[in-house]
Amino acid sequence: MVTKRQIESDILGLNTFQSITRAYTEIAAIRVRKTRNSVLINRDFINKLEDVFKDVHTSYAREVMKLGTKSDKASQKVTFLAHNGKTVAVLLSANTGLYGDIIDRTFRLFLKESNENNYEVTIAGKLGLAFYQSEMPDKPYTYFDISDQEFNVNELAQLINHVVQYEEIRVYYPTFQSAINQEPSRYVISAETPLSEIREREGKKEYYLFEPSLKEILVFFEQEIFSSLMDQTVRESQLAKFAARIMALDRAGENIKKELQKLRLEKLKVVHNTANRKQLHSLASLNMWN
Repeated sequence: MVTKRQIESDILGLNTFQSITRAYTEIAAIRVRKTRNSVLINRDFINKLEDVFKDVHTSYAREVMKLGTKSDKASQKVTFLAHNGKTVAVLLSANTGLYGDIIDRTFRLFLKESNENNYEVTIAGKLGLAFYQSEMPDKPYTYFDISDQEFNVNELAQLINHVVQYEEIRVYYPTFQSAINQEPSRYVISAETPLSEIREREGKKEYYLFEPSLKEILVFFEQEIFSSLMDQTVRESQLAKFAARIMALDRAGENIKKELQKLRLEKLKVVHNTANRKQLHSLASLNMWN
């Protein structure tokens, strides 16, 4: 039989968990407020930067056509960086829990597509690594440790230096849709742009003067665009994770409240039953005395 002391001990433990939950929720809320505006503003910046990059590509296509470059296979794509011709699937997960189910759902999307297409695998975050080792113990992978809490440029640089060698990078990460909704997403970064796609933009007639040269501008843009896209993707992932943590902790807080109500009701029952037994014992003693 459950005693009053046991129930009081359980209530004390749940009150402690409730305090911890509130503290973590507040910390996550502060981080969301801190990063949300910058992430949303950076989205617009990256989109504008991509538009300029496409315009520069279009200018290069014009120069190629002016020079009458042969349409062999090698000239059908525009890139000035060295790539290995392979595709890599990159999972941005987390190092710890308390993010609800968003990490698991993102991992499922990543696992399904990487297995179906036999992509090479790169994982960031201890939680994703544990999932992958459990599901695919014999398949090779490359692992990078990226902090959940603070944005670390050096950690990101190591990841970028690894994936930049691939011709196509498919990044799987949680994205922030709203305060109550986070969804797994996929972002494809292609190292090479088909010349045919560039020529399709010929209808947009914007001309630029390039200094020192068009090729050098493209090399610079290609490097910076790639780094900026990876930077933004990691920041998007962090924002979504903290928003998901708020929702997960909020649900945990509601469950704790319900459990506390049950325990307090159980405590009242035990107190009443104890009081009733004492009264019955007193009446029985009085009858025996009489």
